[in-house]
Parts: sequence; C-alpha cells; structure tokens
Amino acid sequence: MHVSQAILSRRSHKMFRGDAVPDEDLKHLLELAIWAPNHKFTEPWRFTVLPKRSFGALLYALEVSADTEKARSKLHKLRDIIDGAGGAIAVRQVRSPDNPERDLEDYAACAIACQHIQLGAWERGWASYWTTSAGFIGGSLADFWHAAPDERLVGVIFLGKAALEMTAVRRHPVDSLAVWL
Repeated sequence: MHVSQAILSRRSHKMFRGDAVPDEDLKHLLELAIWAPNHKFTEPWRFTVLPKRSFGALLYALEVSADTEKARSKLHKLRDIIDGAGGAIAVRQVRSPDNPERDLEDYAACAIACQHIQLGAWERGWASYWTTSAGFIGGSLADFWHAAPDERLVGVIFLGKAALEMTAVRRHPVDSLAVWL
C-alpha cells in the first residue's frame, strides 16, 4: 500500500470484530511511531502497550475511575469499544513546562507518532480509533497508563479488525482551505 493510498483510505473505527492484534504487530507499530519527526531529537513519546489479553485490567480501571453518574453512564459505550478491540497503545508525552515552545513541538511530535501508528496498522489490515476522551485517559486513568507526573496522555489508539466498513466524510475542497502566496 502506498502512503497516499493509506492516508486517503484509512478511517477511524469504534467497532471491531474482537481479533487479537499479535504482539509482533504492536511492536512494529511502535517502531513506526518513533520515526515521527521531533525537534532537536527530543523523542518526547512514551508508550503503554495493552494487548487484548490485558483488557480486563482496563475494564477494572474504568469501573474504579467512574466516580460520577455521567462517567458511569458512559461505561457501556467504552465497554463496547474495548470488547471488540484487539489491542491498544497509549501515547504519552514527556512535558517541558518551563519551555512552552518545546512543549508544543513535543505534543505535535507525539500526535504524529499516533498517526504513524494508525497508518502502519491500516497497512497491516488493522483498523484504529484514536481517542482523547476523558473516559479513557482522564483522572485516575493516568496511573493505569503509567503516566509519570511529568507526562501527559496524548491519547489511546485502539486497534482491531473493523466490524463495519467506514465511508469517507466529505472534505472541503483544498482551494477553499488554502491561501497561495
């Protein structure tokens, strides 16, 4: 698959068939992620890999962290995603609070690492869903994902075989979004 084909055909999926993503594929995706460009080679990313066999721990952490009625009501939606997914990778950023410019650049580098994971997964036939939802990364879940005090969770990417085919959402024409100088 060519890069442009992967970019144009990849879609976010929240519904998966339940197939476990092999550890070798998860490691391959991490290898792709660390090739994201990063200013001054800071390598600000850290990863927490959650194979399907460890999803019970995530479900338990979600139940424990659901400390409000709103959070408890969202649990069934979160469980639906987890039940079908075959693996997950949390991407964490090492923060630079004393250097806001570097902190922003490092966040962007981690976001690109997330995209590398998604494109690499798609190339191997795995669908993905990148979430920044507080339901998955908020509150006490930072401990579950092993986020250090100087880190922020950029998101969690759930992976699996797509249960449904997703169609492209219409995009605005490039000419309406770009200014040429």
